[in-house]
Amino acid sequence: MKILTISIMCMILMLSCSKKEDNATVIKDCTGVYIRIDSKDYFVCNDEMVDNFDHEAKVYVEYDTVAQCEQSDDAICLMLHLSEGTIELTKIK
Repeated sequence: MKILTISIMCMILMLSCSKKEDNATVIKDCTGVYIRIDSKDYFVCNDEMVDNFDHEAKVYVEYDTVAQCEQSDDAICLMLHLSEGTIELTKIK
């Protein structure tokens, strides 16, 4: 009985995880790095994971939705890039 209970709890935890997986496009401009999924852009907090990918590269990503990024000292331009939210990549290929 304990094994069944533990198995059910593990399945619930796995389903409630915020990690998402998707095919995406890398978008880079002077405001930062974004991942485009289904015509919607998501700002990438940990953009160093995208350094080896060109603008408009087709990638497969795993990511977590986050409320906001830690503060960055990176300079940005005065252009506005609307996005659907903020994410942290956990895997990209």
